[in-house]
Amino acid sequence: MKHRSQAAVETPIASLIDVVFLLIIFFVVTASVEKDIVDESIRLAQAKHMAPVEKKDTRTITINIDAKGNPNIALQPMSPRALQNILTTTRQQAGNSVPIVLRSDGDTVYRDVSKVMDTVGKSGLYRVSIAAEATGK
Repeated sequence: MKHRSQAAVETPIASLIDVVFLLIIFFVVTASVEKDIVDESIRLAQAKHMAPVEKKDTRTITINIDAKGNPNIALQPMSPRALQNILTTTRQQAGNSVPIVLRSDGDTVYRDVSKVMDTVGKSGLYRVSIAAEATGK
């Protein structure tokens, strides 16, 4: 009868370390994608009597509108025509229930927000919400 040596029982951890590093890289890359969608220079208007939205649809398109009324998606400036083309293409590919979130600066004139809302409406999308900062109940 042969005796097993203790060296044969060891588990190689070099490949496990590679897997851990790949997971870390994956989470860092996916976390930075969400950050790139939101324009941090926009100071949202404040909403005192609204409950925060808990559930977020993964198809959501976030449109940022700066204080001067200029829209952008994922920090890429858009003309009204380019914005409508993107939204129309999205509607054709994913249906007309794709949620749209408008993040406008608190100092943005409503006329500029209304123009973007009209552009969204012309594209055929109807699930539009306006983001605001919750200040309390």
